[in-house]
Amino acid sequence: MQRKFSVVIGAILISITGCKTLDAVQNTLGDSTPSNEQVQSAFNRAEAAFMEAQQAMYLARAESLAEYDLQRTQRARKEWQDLQDQFSKLKAKPHQALDSASFFSSQTVSGEIIETGQEIQALVSGAQAAKQLILSVLEPVRSHFAVLDKFDTPQQFSKRYRRLKDQHNVFKAMLVEGKQMQVETRLSEYQAQLTTLEKAAVERHYLGKVFAQLDTIATSPKAYVLPNVYADASNTTEYAKQFIYSNVRAYHLIEEKARSARLQILRLEHLYAEHLARKQALTDKQVEAKLLTLENQLLALTKKAGLGDLRHLSFAQQLAAIEDKL
Repeated sequence: MQRKFSVVIGAILISITGCKTLDAVQNTLGDSTPSNEQVQSAFNRAEAAFMEAQQAMYLARAESLAEYDLQRTQRARKEWQDLQDQFSKLKAKPHQALDSASFFSSQTVSGEIIETGQEIQALVSGAQAAKQLILSVLEPVRSHFAVLDKFDTPQQFSKRYRRLKDQHNVFKAMLVEGKQMQVETRLSEYQAQLTTLEKAAVERHYLGKVFAQLDTIATSPKAYVLPNVYADASNTTEYAKQFIYSNVRAYHLIEEKARSARLQILRLEHLYAEHLARKQALTDKQVEAKLLTLENQLLALTKKAGLGDLRHLSFAQQLAAIEDKL
């Protein structure tokens, strides 16, 4: 009689819901009750699944997986929130581990937790695989961006930098979708664009101020009065630029070449200042005073060099004698 009643109830439930199986109904209304050991075992499995999912989420944060596979990481976060809620309820009532998760589900409470935990682990594993692929394929690109950021490229060349950064994100998304071959066929051209921008950034960093000074000097009397010195400064700076374009990451040597260019600018400025001083001396009729000052400076040098008084010689001859003595 009891079995007949169960079958009737099951039939009624099937006709009402259209989705609950007879096995599930028998699970709900069945005669057998799980033992305490079975319930405890189910709870332990659910707890283990929860802990493994928790570890997976920690790993996702530690490895910054969202930077590489945002879609899977976001899904894992959502599943993790649900899992925390599910396990919190089970923890409060552990004796319900083998109860049906819901009226419309044939899955138990513990089984649903285990299933969610496995889904989280699969999502995190997928994101890790995507990260490894991205790092493998785009490793040379990462070094370019490290250099560009070092030389303040996002501010100095904002449009070009943003365009290349956006393309980098497109490549990462393509790799997540499994389009490795398509990315690799476009990588050579992309790296060439990065290298071009890197050279421009390094040039701006080391020589930007020098080129600005040369542009100012070019339209001033200094270039007219000292054309050869100006040419020396321009050629030294241009050589430093070409050295950068051929050795873009040889920073120590680049600094030496840039320093030579800066010194040429200082040389030009000092010579022009001397020119103005002598011009002013002629205007103020102070030529003799200026000549005597220079003569006394050379006299001190010749005496210190052990040559005595050579003022009967020209300035050029006195300097040559000091040079020979040294």
